Amino acid sequence: MRVLKRRAEPALAVRVAGEPNRGLPVVLVHGMASDHSTWRPLASALRRQGRPVVSVDLRGHGRSGRAQGAYRLDDFRDDLVYVLDVLGIHSADVVGHSLGAHTALRLAMHEPSRVRRLVLEEVPPMPRDEADLSEGITMKATLGEQVRGLLALVGNPFPVIRFDGRMGDEIVAEFDVCAPQWWSELPRVSASTMVISGGERSFLPPRHLRTVSEALPDSRFVTIDAGHSVHRDRRAEFIRHVEEFLGPTVP
Repeated sequence: MRVLKRRAEPALAVRVAGEPNRGLPVVLVHGMASDHSTWRPLASALRRQGRPVVSVDLRGHGRSGRAQGAYRLDDFRDDLVYVLDVLGIHSADVVGHSLGAHTALRLAMHEPSRVRRLVLEEVPPMPRDEADLSEGITMKATLGEQVRGLLALVGNPFPVIRFDGRMGDEIVAEFDVCAPQWWSELPRVSASTMVISGGERSFLPPRHLRTVSEALPDSRFVTIDAGHSVHRDRRAEFIRHVEEFLGPTVP
């Protein structure tokens, strides 16, 4: 792991495989209470295709530092911008899961030219209005997902041990506020995008993810009936979709 240290912000840990300046890299961004290790199977598959891979530990996760103040969604986005800048990456394909997918999408909205292709696995949308708020869509796992998560925890407890638990309530609070401007800015995304839903087994209703996909200028929608953690619970199918979408080479 390479640790990018900063004065006023948390240090960020990244795992770099290959040479980011040779070929278009793929940046992998994990979900809440996870870390870069969740992407090992996908990272290995992408490396076999010759793609440079950068796996990021978001602030408050893994080997990255913890925030001194509150955790904010835009801070995660700005952390990705910093990683790209330090590594000299002008453009990349980005794959994100859950909070990481939301962060990747914010990056593509904020700096469209930095993202060529975008994979959003189980991306939680901001509430559009009071109807969305009343539906109570929050980043909390169903019972089945909790069981599968516990099994994964037994195999690799370190991501949860290193996770800054106070982050949860602060981030969920941002999803409890109507944000119609977030939806109005989705057309800024120029990246070709694949939105992956875990189907009806996920706590995120597929219809909301489909709505996100439909709001993006160039997007396809895929359902893999696996629940919230598709890349973990339907690994081979997930990797196949990502490989086909990203492609092994860049024109």
